[in-house]
Amino acid sequence: MRKKMIAVLHRRKGKINKYMAFKKTFVLSDEGVNSYGFVVKTSGIRLDNARNNCPAFYDHKTWEIPLGHWENLRVENSRLMGDLIIEGANDLEKSYITKIQNGDIKGASIGADPLIWNNDAFQLKQGQTRPTLDECELFEVSITPLPGNTNSLCLKRKDGVVTLNADNVNLHIPLLNKNADMKAIALKLGLAETATENEILTAIGAVQLARKNAEDFTANILTEAQKDLSEDLKGIFVELSKTSPTQALKLVQLNKVVTTTNVTNPPVAGNTKKEVKVTDLIQVGRQHANGTAVEKNEDSFDYLQRHNKIELARIQKEEPEKYAALTKDYANGVRYKA
Repeated sequence: MRKKMIAVLHRRKGKINKYMAFKKTFVLSDEGVNSYGFVVKTSGIRLDNARNNCPAFYDHKTWEIPLGHWENLRVENSRLMGDLIIEGANDLEKSYITKIQNGDIKGASIGADPLIWNNDAFQLKQGQTRPTLDECELFEVSITPLPGNTNSLCLKRKDGVVTLNADNVNLHIPLLNKNADMKAIALKLGLAETATENEILTAIGAVQLARKNAEDFTANILTEAQKDLSEDLKGIFVELSKTSPTQALKLVQLNKVVTTTNVTNPPVAGNTKKEVKVTDLIQVGRQHANGTAVEKNEDSFDYLQRHNKIELARIQKEEPEKYAALTKDYANGVRYKA
């Protein structure tokens, strides 16, 4: 546990009394689903006012004298971080410092004024049952024995400050919109319009997982594909892959075609190196495509990447030699014809 002690001067009865303030970094909030079923978007937490004044209380007891304050509020990896400062000027403050140091108090919890709730079902996370808090204003942060953003949360309302608990959560956190929008979402997901909320959330989770798997698969393909490229072509490949992974892979294929052509027809004596231009790649690729036979092969890279990506990913992981042969055939123009 890292601690930084800051020298503080305090005048009392004409004498200078020296003591040291306590400082510790806490995770104040993250984007996990809390125990009340909603998510607080870290990017939507407004910090301008809190950076000027953010008191630290114990367990959101805002009617008590603050035990300290928060400094250096910042966002790191979608988590809100902050440094707790307690002067330790009296026995009560010293007791909190001791509890933090010995591990009895490990968590922090934000007090926020909710501004914008988001009902978009496609942004829901697994286990989320209430809207996402897209924007809020931070007005205090408390230390708590319970982990931050899990069981302890405080919201500002027109009639004052409310600390959430199991008895009052329904009074202060809006419900998800379950009217016609849910029917439309169910139908879009291929479910019956009478699908339950859990069925819809499960289907959304499957869609999100499939998208992530596809992104990971594409990233792995692109990483492997660029290994044989020159530095100049690698730069072009990286930029092209950001907008069109298919065209980026075509660039790799054309590069392999030129390499094969150069090996078959070695340069004239005296020319030890031939510069390969993108225009040359495109031209040779066209010539190669025009003269390449098309095979009907359901075990080809072309077929698998279009119709069975899971099997292709399995081959890449479990049968690297077969995967290399498939990609080589693909570069040589082997295609599936239905």
